[in-house]
Amino acid sequence: MSFKNKAELKEVQEKDLKLILDWRNQEWIRDCMYNREVISMEQHLKWFEKLQKSETSISRIFYYGGIPYGILNVNDIDKVNKRCEWGFYIGSEDALRGMGTILGFTSLNYIFNHIPVRKICAEVIGSNKKSISFHRKMGFVQEGLLRKQIVRDGLDVDIVLYGMFKEEWSKKSARIQMKIEGRYV
Repeated sequence: MSFKNKAELKEVQEKDLKLILDWRNQEWIRDCMYNREVISMEQHLKWFEKLQKSETSISRIFYYGGIPYGILNVNDIDKVNKRCEWGFYIGSEDALRGMGTILGFTSLNYIFNHIPVRKICAEVIGSNKKSISFHRKMGFVQEGLLRKQIVRDGLDVDIVLYGMFKEEWSKKSARIQMKIEGRYV
């Protein structure tokens, strides 16, 4: 059985909110975010309420083999220019090796096949070497660098900008799928 049959993205439901908040408030997740503060349940509920009404944002929980492991956030969906921004993370600390790659593959397929976009953009904190490596591995191209864009712990931090077009993903996805099937499943 292909990993693609085990991987799925499900709409965020109210019953999922505690799990997502627990994931998001883990220090190692917060460290990769613009906002590193612990989020309250009240703030989280406001996010969910706004998400439900939004025409430019989508969130999905990533399941593998029926177990929730992470989340996909698609924001700033621009129907005119056919582009969006994405963010994601594996929240489960006991996720199997390669689960982030499977989440990325599943998410990119979902975005390009279910949202009318031609381009996905990403902003990565310059100190997040794991995410930088991930975006390159998935086929994103670095499009820019926002030098000293944010201040963290009194230090100026760069933001790395990435982009990928639908036709680029079409060319790279089969190779990435083969790597996943050869390494992780």
